Amino acid sequence: MTNTISSISSNASTGATTSVASALSSTADLVSSFKDILSSMTSMSSSPSLGQSGVSAITDMITPLMMLILLEKLVDSDLFSSGQTADVESNAASASPALTSKNEPSGRPTGGTITQEFRPGHNGIDFGVIVGTPIKATMDGKVTYAGWNTQGYGNLVIVENGAYKTYYAHLSSIPVAVGDVVAAGSTIGLSGNTGNSTGPHLHYEVRKNNLVVDPTSFTLGTA
Repeated sequence: MTNTISSISSNASTGATTSVASALSSTADLVSSFKDILSSMTSMSSSPSLGQSGVSAITDMITPLMMLILLEKLVDSDLFSSGQTADVESNAASASPALTSKNEPSGRPTGGTITQEFRPGHNGIDFGVIVGTPIKATMDGKVTYAGWNTQGYGNLVIVENGAYKTYYAHLSSIPVAVGDVVAAGSTIGLSGNTGNSTGPHLHYEVRKNNLVVDPTSFTLGTA
């Protein structure tokens, strides 16, 4: 009986290892392999040549090995799935800049209330905001001016992209420099009360092909 149990145990253990190790990483194949092993154990339990003690001995030997291999397979499968998810998220993240590219001005450079609209003699729109309010670029582009202006703009930043230029005037602080490439929505300055200004606000202009245009249509939406 001892030899018989040893032989069956060895064969069953080898068969279980081969069956599970050769299983594919998919959940369906793992479940199928698990069912095959359980079926083999059920057949052995009905064999008259074994006793209950023989079946128990085989079960005790096979079960830990079987569960360990199945667990490893499931972990590998989960890691593979997680890796695919990470790759998808990474690809989506890398693609997002292209999807949000803005070559023309749109949206508001800041919140606040419009205190002066575009009109003859006033080339832009004024947004009444407290000093230190972040001012956002309304398009992607390159900073072509960043500093003090002697024509009344005070601290001024100009962002250019193709035919368009956007002006951000009366700033209290300028965190960008000439030559910087900025993205729409990035902070290019803090609002202030510099230059020819009667109170804290942002003066915003849009120019196309160096001609002043009414920026009203570009400021729809939220800051």
